[in-house]
Amino acid sequence: MAIIFESLLLDVGVLAVCILTAVYFYFKRSWTYWKKQDVPYVEPTFPFGNFRDVMLLRKSLGEVYKNLYDQLDGKKYGGTYMFTKAGFLFRDPDIIKNVLVKDFSNFHDRGFYMNEVREPLSAHLFFLYGSKWRNLRVKLTPTFTSGKMKMMFQTLIECGQELGECLMETANNEKVIEIKDVVARFSTDVISSCAFGIQCNCLKNPDAEFRQWGRKIFRRSIQGALAVLLSLINPTLVETFKLKRLDTEVANYFRNMVEDTVNYREKNNVKRNDFMQLLIQLKNKGSVDADSKNGHQNEHTVTEEKSDHNALSMDSLAAQSFVFFLAGFETSSTTMTFCLYELSIHPNIQDGVGQEIDEIMKKYDGEITYEAVQEMEYLDKVVSETLRKYPPLPMLNRECTKTFQVPGTDIVLNKGDPTVIPVLGLHHDPKYYPNPERFDPERFSEEEKAKRHHYVYLPFGEGPRICIGMRFGLMQTKVGLISLLSRYQFSVSKATPMPLVMEPKSIILSPVGGMHLQIKKRVK
Repeated sequence: MAIIFESLLLDVGVLAVCILTAVYFYFKRSWTYWKKQDVPYVEPTFPFGNFRDVMLLRKSLGEVYKNLYDQLDGKKYGGTYMFTKAGFLFRDPDIIKNVLVKDFSNFHDRGFYMNEVREPLSAHLFFLYGSKWRNLRVKLTPTFTSGKMKMMFQTLIECGQELGECLMETANNEKVIEIKDVVARFSTDVISSCAFGIQCNCLKNPDAEFRQWGRKIFRRSIQGALAVLLSLINPTLVETFKLKRLDTEVANYFRNMVEDTVNYREKNNVKRNDFMQLLIQLKNKGSVDADSKNGHQNEHTVTEEKSDHNALSMDSLAAQSFVFFLAGFETSSTTMTFCLYELSIHPNIQDGVGQEIDEIMKKYDGEITYEAVQEMEYLDKVVSETLRKYPPLPMLNRECTKTFQVPGTDIVLNKGDPTVIPVLGLHHDPKYYPNPERFDPERFSEEEKAKRHHYVYLPFGEGPRICIGMRFGLMQTKVGLISLLSRYQFSVSKATPMPLVMEPKSIILSPVGGMHLQIKKRVK
């Protein structure tokens, strides 16, 4: 019996070794793809290719792409491997301009897997592709005009006022505060009001229901993490195993909340100056009302006829509200967090921002107005430098949608090939930004901007797929910062993370463990 058992173990062991050997040589053969095309590449390691640190949760995806960008120094492009899947990385700003603008028709999709039947909330503008994306983009673009931003500005001011007031006691006692959570609650209040039409009051009640459900979105389940990983490697496997990125209970909560809000407003003829109201117009009319001269919507410029062909479905409406929350919440809150961190390290820059805020607000009787925010040029430089050093989305994904010859080369990318523009790498390239780790808002003076290639600063992307909510995101970030910096002074503490470590499990660039800063009342 023992002999039979030992023989069985030996057979299993030999089989396992044979399988592993076969897999290893399959990987090695796959990794000759770029070499055969005479494309420079970073040597992969078994079995993760160039993404071992991502898979082992050592670094974030954005940081790994930056490292790949750095290792390809002196090259205009390079090849990468995620397991055996070949990818293409663009480094040259002229070629990047082609990809994002001139040859956009070759790269109009991001290449993310989506299934709007099984996951209706995934059918949003960020994930959609082809004609579906194009048609929706045309419909949604008018919802982010300057007039529409002014229409929602009062909501931002009210949330900013609460943000300032909620820290008063902490500042009076000069305590250390975890500021990332505070600005996240501010962002949640703004987005919940503008995108979902509900008063969340997270600043007053950190355990508000909406806040709790919002947290669940970012707590990736094992199934969700596997779905994201497989969608990068082989999207068909996601479909085969019927995996979902978002927990069904969470998806149902947001979908039902949107439908309840829409039904309530339509039944009771309730209208508000928010994003939800604009989406309701798209649902009912297929278009939004034009801006009037005073920046408010003109309800008489569009007919009331419904168009089944152009109207937005309830599922699509919910998906757009959902992505508005995802994009507006995380990107704005992390930008404010990183900005306050840098201002704490550089008190002279913080004093300069505070002085500008005081001077301009004095012109407007101490009020934060839309016009006042537009006049704060130094604050704009500070926010721009924050977005350079810490771009929320550290890389731009583009899928090759039809055959593309890389300009000036014989290299041909085929339909379906994944490509990446490593934004974090560009933003930290000393060729474009000398001493890139130094925080210097003057990099964004008009003179300095004129010296640089336009396509080495891409915090919101560029071209037809540039972030549609860019204006709103910047406005939300600036109002939040003004509300804080007009009242308080921030400085580093013993608990402040130095140097920063980025969260490896997050696509969005985000610090591990929050951000602890000292806060006290500002002496003017």
